[in-house]
Amino acid sequence: MHEQKGVGKKLGILLTTSPESENTFTVIKLSESALASGKDVHIFLMCDGVYNIHNEDFVSLVNKGASITLCAHNASERHVEEREGINFGSQYDHAHIVNESDRFLSFT
Repeated sequence: MHEQKGVGKKLGILLTTSPESENTFTVIKLSESALASGKDVHIFLMCDGVYNIHNEDFVSLVNKGASITLCAHNASERHVEEREGINFGSQYDHAHIVNESDRFLSFT
């Protein structure tokens, strides 16, 4: 029996740029494609990337199966308040995502 391609694989993504950057659109489309192919998608937001939780298209990834965690310290510095479905974490969470991912992409 052969393993289905993509099933059980984990894609990690770091996004550090604000929603105005083309990186947000790229991350949304990459995440949607990865989720559709059966991959687990874990996104970590830091620096100005924490502002992406104000982008409804980005946040809709949670309903599609993605896990989104942001750096609580960066969010606090930028007065970004908690939002349902978004995990407020730390650089420990970032390191865990990097370590557990089969592939890790960084958009900075």
